[in-house]
Amino acid sequence: MLEPGRSLEPPNSFVYTGPMSTAGRNINRFSLSLKNSDNRKAFLADPVTYMRGFDLTEPQQVMVQARDWTGLIKAVGHLQAVLKIAATVGQNLWHIGAHNAGVPVEEMLAACPRRVSGLPEGL
Repeated sequence: MLEPGRSLEPPNSFVYTGPMSTAGRNINRFSLSLKNSDNRKAFLADPVTYMRGFDLTEPQQVMVQARDWTGLIKAVGHLQAVLKIAATVGQNLWHIGAHNAGVPVEEMLAACPRRVSGLPEGL
């Protein structure tokens, strides 16, 4: 169980560096392309073809299809870029955090009682 206030110390936290950015170029270009509505539609219609257009490796494609958020971050995807993929498939930062911590989303939500008011329901 994830306890409130528990910090994610290495190896479960990732400090994103310049060399990681260079190494993650294809993942991040693919992810950030999903800011465009037409690109999201193309990706959802044919994920494999769309990902191949960004030269994602087979293991990277499998991680995207499996919603392996931690794997994508370890494969040097930037968190904000990976979040674009998650949002495209109906997930959010809670899903990424829960996956990284190895707990269900509901448990992550319960462990983080602080909420921002004024946001639409479900965020």
